[in-house]
Amino acid sequence: MDLTLAFAALLGRSDFPVGSYDAYYGGDTLDEFLLPASWLTPAALASSAPVALPDVDACFLDDDHAALAWEFDLANSLFAVEWAEDVLPAGFLADVRAADPGMLVRGVDLGVLLTRHGLDLTAESAQRLSYRISALLRLATDGTLHDAMRMATFTHRLPVLAELDSEDGRQVEQRWEEALAGVEPPQLRDHLRLHCLEPFWSRAAGAHYLGADVWPTGTSGLDGRRKLLAGWEFGESQSGVAVVA
Repeated sequence: MDLTLAFAALLGRSDFPVGSYDAYYGGDTLDEFLLPASWLTPAALASSAPVALPDVDACFLDDDHAALAWEFDLANSLFAVEWAEDVLPAGFLADVRAADPGMLVRGVDLGVLLTRHGLDLTAESAQRLSYRISALLRLATDGTLHDAMRMATFTHRLPVLAELDSEDGRQVEQRWEEALAGVEPPQLRDHLRLHCLEPFWSRAAGAHYLGADVWPTGTSGLDGRRKLLAGWEFGESQSGVAVVA
Protein backbone atom coordinates (compact mmCIF):
# COMPACT_ATOMS: atom_id res chain seq x y z
CA MET A 1 0.00 0.00 0.00
CA ASP A 2 1.69 3.21 -1.20
CA LEU A 3 1.55 5.97 1.41
CA THR A 4 3.41 8.61 -0.60
CA LEU A 5 0.35 10.32 -2.09
CA ALA A 6 -1.43 10.30 1.26
CA PHE A 7 1.48 11.88 3.10
CA ALA A 8 1.94 14.45 0.33
CA ALA A 9 -1.71 15.46 0.75
CA LEU A 10 -1.33 15.89 4.51
CA LEU A 11 2.00 17.71 4.33
CA GLY A 12 1.07 19.89 1.37
CA ARG A 13 4.25 18.88 -0.44
CA SER A 14 5.19 16.17 -2.90
CA ASP A 15 8.88 15.92 -2.03
CA PHE A 16 10.35 14.04 0.92
CA PRO A 17 13.74 15.69 1.46
CA VAL A 18 16.60 13.78 3.00
CA GLY A 19 17.26 14.81 6.58
CA SER A 20 16.62 13.88 10.18
CA TYR A 21 12.99 13.67 11.21
CA ASP A 22 11.26 12.54 14.39
CA ALA A 23 7.79 12.02 15.79
CA TYR A 24 7.14 12.76 19.47
CA TYR A 25 4.17 12.01 21.69
CA GLY A 26 3.27 13.99 24.80
CA GLY A 27 0.38 15.42 26.73
CA ASP A 28 -1.37 16.23 29.97
CA THR A 29 -2.57 12.67 30.48
CA LEU A 30 0.91 11.26 29.95
CA ASP A 31 2.33 13.59 32.59
CA GLU A 32 -0.51 12.81 34.99
CA PHE A 33 0.02 9.05 34.88
CA LEU A 34 3.76 8.95 34.18
CA LEU A 35 5.14 8.29 37.66
CA PRO A 36 5.95 5.92 39.17
CA ALA A 37 6.92 4.03 35.99
CA SER A 38 8.29 0.50 36.11
CA TRP A 39 9.82 1.04 32.67
CA LEU A 40 11.78 4.22 33.50
CA THR A 41 14.99 2.58 34.64
CA PRO A 42 18.49 3.78 33.71
CA ALA A 43 19.00 0.58 31.70
CA ALA A 44 15.81 1.12 29.71
CA LEU A 45 16.67 4.78 29.14
CA ALA A 46 20.05 3.78 27.73
CA SER A 47 18.45 1.77 24.93
CA SER A 48 17.10 3.04 21.62
CA ALA A 49 15.62 -0.37 20.77
CA PRO A 50 11.87 -0.07 20.08
CA VAL A 51 9.86 -0.83 23.21
CA ALA A 52 6.13 -1.13 23.84
CA LEU A 53 4.80 0.42 27.02
CA PRO A 54 1.66 -1.59 27.81
CA ASP A 55 1.23 -0.17 31.30
CA VAL A 56 1.18 3.47 30.24
CA ASP A 57 -2.49 4.38 30.51
CA ALA A 58 -1.90 7.80 29.03
CA CYS A 59 -0.84 6.60 25.58
CA PHE A 60 -4.03 7.43 23.75
CA LEU A 61 -5.49 4.15 22.55
CA ASP A 62 -9.25 4.27 22.06
CA ASP A 63 -11.17 1.49 20.35
CA ASP A 64 -10.03 2.80 16.95
CA HIS A 65 -6.36 2.35 17.88
CA ALA A 66 -6.40 -0.78 20.02
CA ALA A 67 -4.54 -2.85 17.43
CA LEU A 68 -2.22 -0.01 16.39
CA ALA A 69 -0.08 0.52 19.48
CA TRP A 70 3.12 2.50 19.19
CA GLU A 71 6.64 1.53 20.20
CA PHE A 72 9.07 4.09 21.59
CA ASP A 73 12.77 4.93 21.54
CA LEU A 74 13.44 5.80 25.18
CA ALA A 75 17.10 6.77 24.78
CA ASN A 76 16.16 9.59 22.41
CA SER A 77 12.91 10.54 24.08
CA LEU A 78 12.99 13.89 25.88
CA PHE A 79 12.29 14.62 29.51
CA ALA A 80 11.52 18.07 30.86
CA VAL A 81 12.66 18.66 34.44
CA GLU A 82 11.22 21.46 36.56
CA TRP A 83 13.53 23.35 38.90
CA ALA A 84 11.86 22.04 42.07
CA GLU A 85 14.29 21.92 44.97
CA ASP A 86 11.50 20.84 47.33
CA VAL A 87 11.40 17.36 45.74
CA LEU A 88 14.52 17.06 43.57
CA PRO A 89 18.14 17.20 44.78
CA ALA A 90 19.95 20.44 44.00
CA GLY A 91 22.87 18.52 42.51
CA PHE A 92 20.57 16.64 40.14
CA LEU A 93 18.92 19.88 39.02
CA ALA A 94 22.29 21.52 38.44
CA ASP A 95 23.44 18.57 36.34
CA VAL A 96 20.24 18.66 34.27
CA ARG A 97 20.75 22.36 33.60
CA ALA A 98 24.37 21.73 32.67
CA ALA A 99 23.22 19.09 30.17
CA ASP A 100 20.62 21.44 28.68
CA PRO A 101 19.97 25.06 29.74
CA GLY A 102 16.28 24.55 28.97
CA MET A 103 16.24 21.45 31.18
CA LEU A 104 14.96 19.20 28.40
CA VAL A 105 17.23 16.16 28.33
CA ARG A 106 17.39 12.94 26.34
CA GLY A 107 16.43 9.71 28.05
CA VAL A 108 19.96 8.34 27.87
CA ASP A 109 21.27 11.41 29.72
CA LEU A 110 18.46 11.32 32.27
CA GLY A 111 19.31 7.69 33.04
CA VAL A 112 22.91 8.60 33.84
CA LEU A 113 21.78 11.40 36.16
CA LEU A 114 19.24 9.19 37.92
CA THR A 115 22.00 6.73 38.75
CA ARG A 116 24.42 9.46 39.79
CA HIS A 117 21.96 11.00 42.24
CA GLY A 118 20.22 7.84 43.44
CA LEU A 119 16.78 8.67 42.06
CA ASP A 120 14.36 5.82 41.36
CA LEU A 121 11.43 6.61 39.08
CA THR A 122 10.05 3.08 39.50
CA ALA A 123 9.45 3.45 43.26
CA GLU A 124 6.09 4.50 44.69
CA SER A 125 7.82 7.51 46.20
CA ALA A 126 8.38 8.82 42.65
CA GLN A 127 4.75 9.90 42.56
CA ARG A 128 5.81 13.07 44.37
CA LEU A 129 7.74 13.96 41.21
CA SER A 130 4.62 13.99 39.03
CA TYR A 131 4.67 17.06 36.78
CA ARG A 132 8.23 17.78 37.99
CA ILE A 133 9.57 15.31 35.44
CA SER A 134 7.49 15.03 32.29
CA ALA A 135 8.00 13.05 29.10
CA LEU A 136 8.02 13.71 25.39
CA LEU A 137 8.30 10.20 24.01
CA ARG A 138 10.02 9.62 20.69
CA LEU A 139 8.17 7.17 18.49
CA ALA A 140 10.51 4.46 17.22
CA THR A 141 11.31 5.44 13.63
CA ASP A 142 14.27 5.16 11.24
CA GLY A 143 14.75 8.95 11.14
CA THR A 144 13.11 9.54 7.75
CA LEU A 145 10.13 11.79 7.13
CA HIS A 146 8.20 8.90 5.61
CA ASP A 147 8.66 6.74 8.70
CA ALA A 148 7.83 9.58 11.10
CA MET A 149 4.58 10.15 9.19
CA ARG A 150 3.89 6.43 9.10
CA MET A 151 4.09 6.24 12.88
CA ALA A 152 2.22 9.48 13.55
CA THR A 153 -0.69 8.43 11.32
CA PHE A 154 -0.88 4.91 12.76
CA THR A 155 -0.19 3.41 9.34
CA HIS A 156 2.85 1.53 10.67
CA ARG A 157 0.98 -1.77 11.05
CA LEU A 158 -0.35 -2.13 7.52
CA PRO A 159 -2.49 -3.80 6.39
CA VAL A 160 -4.16 -3.22 9.78
CA LEU A 161 -6.03 0.10 9.71
CA ALA A 162 -8.68 1.80 11.82
CA GLU A 163 -12.18 1.91 10.38
CA LEU A 164 -14.31 5.01 9.97
CA ASP A 165 -17.96 4.05 10.34
CA SER A 166 -19.93 6.21 7.90
CA GLU A 167 -23.05 5.77 10.02
CA ASP A 168 -21.74 7.07 13.35
CA GLY A 169 -21.92 10.72 12.32
CA ARG A 170 -18.29 11.68 12.81
CA GLN A 171 -17.42 14.66 10.61
CA VAL A 172 -14.12 15.16 8.78
CA GLU A 173 -12.80 18.72 8.44
CA GLN A 174 -13.66 19.89 4.94
CA ARG A 175 -10.10 21.01 4.17
CA TRP A 176 -8.74 17.51 4.75
CA GLU A 177 -11.76 15.79 3.21
CA GLU A 178 -10.84 17.50 -0.03
CA ALA A 179 -7.09 16.94 0.33
CA LEU A 180 -7.52 13.20 0.90
CA ALA A 181 -10.15 12.67 -1.79
CA GLY A 182 -7.68 11.09 -4.23
CA VAL A 183 -6.07 8.69 -1.76
CA GLU A 184 -6.50 5.00 -2.57
CA PRO A 185 -7.54 2.44 -1.52
CA PRO A 186 -10.71 3.57 0.30
CA GLN A 187 -9.64 1.78 3.52
CA LEU A 188 -6.51 3.94 3.72
CA ARG A 189 -8.45 7.08 2.89
CA ASP A 190 -10.99 6.38 5.64
CA HIS A 191 -8.23 5.61 8.15
CA LEU A 192 -6.63 8.99 7.48
CA ARG A 193 -10.00 10.75 7.47
CA LEU A 194 -10.51 9.36 10.98
CA HIS A 195 -7.40 11.31 12.00
CA CYS A 196 -8.69 14.54 10.44
CA LEU A 197 -11.96 14.89 12.33
CA GLU A 198 -13.54 18.15 13.37
CA PRO A 199 -12.56 18.94 17.00
CA PHE A 200 -15.95 18.00 18.46
CA TRP A 201 -15.93 14.58 16.83
CA SER A 202 -12.35 13.77 17.79
CA ARG A 203 -13.02 14.15 21.52
CA ALA A 204 -13.86 10.47 22.01
CA ALA A 205 -12.15 8.78 19.07
CA GLY A 206 -9.86 9.37 16.14
CA ALA A 207 -7.80 12.55 16.07
CA HIS A 208 -7.85 16.20 15.04
CA TYR A 209 -5.20 17.20 12.48
CA LEU A 210 -3.48 20.54 13.08
CA GLY A 211 -1.15 20.50 10.09
CA ALA A 212 1.95 22.60 10.70
CA ASP A 213 0.02 25.53 12.18
CA VAL A 214 -0.15 24.73 15.91
CA TRP A 215 2.01 22.65 18.24
CA PRO A 216 -0.08 19.76 19.59
CA THR A 217 -0.69 19.50 23.32
CA GLY A 218 2.39 18.22 25.12
CA THR A 219 4.87 18.99 22.32
CA SER A 220 5.39 22.76 22.61
CA GLY A 221 8.69 22.16 24.40
CA LEU A 222 10.11 21.54 20.93
CA ASP A 223 9.15 25.01 19.73
CA GLY A 224 12.34 26.90 18.91
CA ARG A 225 14.34 23.66 18.82
CA ARG A 226 12.70 21.83 15.91
CA LYS A 227 10.46 22.71 12.97
CA LEU A 228 6.88 21.44 13.13
CA LEU A 229 5.76 19.66 9.95
CA ALA A 230 2.56 17.94 11.09
CA GLY A 231 0.66 17.53 14.33
CA TRP A 232 -2.39 15.72 15.70
CA GLU A 233 -4.33 16.05 18.95
CA PHE A 234 -6.32 13.35 20.74
CA GLY A 235 -9.32 13.57 23.03
CA GLU A 236 -10.17 17.01 24.38
CA SER A 237 -6.70 18.28 23.45
CA GLN A 238 -5.29 16.03 26.18
CA SER A 239 -2.36 14.67 24.19
CA GLY A 240 -0.73 15.00 20.82
CA VAL A 241 1.89 13.81 18.39
CA ALA A 242 4.22 16.03 16.39
CA VAL A 243 6.32 15.25 13.32
CA VAL A 244 9.36 17.51 13.31
CA ALA A 245 12.46 18.27 11.26
